[in-house]
Amino acid sequence: MNKLFTTPNLVSLGRALLGPLVLMLLLADSFYALLLALVIVSIAIASDFFDGHLARRNESADELGRYVDGACDVIFNLGVFLGFLAIGWLPASWFLAIYFTEIIVPYAGAFSKQIGQPFEIRWSTKLKMVIHPAAQFVMLVMALTMTGPTAAGDTMLGIAILGAAVLASVAFLVDHVVLVFLRTTRPV
Repeated sequence: MNKLFTTPNLVSLGRALLGPLVLMLLLADSFYALLLALVIVSIAIASDFFDGHLARRNESADELGRYVDGACDVIFNLGVFLGFLAIGWLPASWFLAIYFTEIIVPYAGAFSKQIGQPFEIRWSTKLKMVIHPAAQFVMLVMALTMTGPTAAGDTMLGIAILGAAVLASVAFLVDHVVLVFLRTTRPV
């Protein structure tokens, strides 16, 4: 059997498809589209925890699965945050901070692995893994309970929530880039 098509990887791949779907729903600009987007984000959050648990339980956790899970997380998160950008909740500079973090850190991880010191799960990884889905969920709940989707991004709470997501991304980036720098400049 192909190692890509394990149940945990299929769960991850399904999550990747949900990010662009949330983007399209946000652009639809209706109450029911926002409600469906909230349901989909909730399913994606649950699937992110479920796929890893399933892989460990089935003893199918491997390098490919970790890569698939991470890549699918990136696709999902960028789809949702791109939707937030498109409807005016997220300034372009904030989206770019999230985007470049999602691109640079995997390359830094590949480089670190190449020099024989692969990344381990760090505090900044855990922080981002909690803040990003929480921000996505709370922003959609706010949009559903306020006068419209644009209202959520215009509140101080909305700005603070999305600011926390950006800061979590920046902390993740700085933490990992500094780690690679320290690993490559240490005297042998």
